[in-house]
Amino acid sequence: MLRWLVTAVVLALPALAAAQQKESRAHMEACVHWAREDDRFVTRNSCDTPISILFMTLYDGHITEKNVMPGGRFESDPLDPGRAAEIMFTACPIRYRPNLRFAVENAEPISVSLYNCLPPGKPTS
Repeated sequence: MLRWLVTAVVLALPALAAAQQKESRAHMEACVHWAREDDRFVTRNSCDTPISILFMTLYDGHITEKNVMPGGRFESDPLDPGRAAEIMFTACPIRYRPNLRFAVENAEPISVSLYNCLPPGKPTS
């Protein structure tokens, strides 16, 4: 009986680990490399996974959200030339969102990549 229980636990561990991994995922910032084109920020998704980008201009709180397929391009809305450097963004797998609320008060931790990506239905901090 004990041997059967130990075997069941050993066989169940990989499945439990996989289920736990689906709870959150690492951000995908390595997939994007930002550039400035005229009055916009642009990037391409260089990974083979579709991503969702949230982009905010901090001076007015305007948010642009876009799903970007592999090789696809993200382009921000036009920026105020005097304030263009005041931005933040997140990059998560499609249908995932940052574990921190995407808001000005979280600009510091988000800007230094201190977030993970949560699946739908999980509450944000």
